Amino acid sequence: MSEEMLVTPPTICGFAEVEFAHQQMRRHRECNIDRCAWKRVAYHTLVHFRRIVPQELSPRERAHQRGIYYPTDDTCNALPVITPTAQTYQQVLDGLTQLVRGELP
Repeated sequence: MSEEMLVTPPTICGFAEVEFAHQQMRRHRECNIDRCAWKRVAYHTLVHFRRIVPQELSPRERAHQRGIYYPTDDTCNALPVITPTAQTYQQVLDGLTQLVRGELP
């Protein structure tokens, strides 16, 4: 019998720094939000604090409405998409828990 694990992304806490999130969005302007953790966290922080409003349409849909060509492959970023397993997330969470408890050097 295999045991399944549910991992949910963390929520934004009240200690998030909005100005730091703005800086990261500027610094990672050229990054793809799906491939850059810094930009993704900054984006979700700014959405949480209502500093930006997410688009209702995808970039592909917006390009189509404007009659703009949208590439079908990812020529901007040659790195492969790596999706961590639930086990990897659990190992990271366990390590962070040990760090908070002072169990790690």
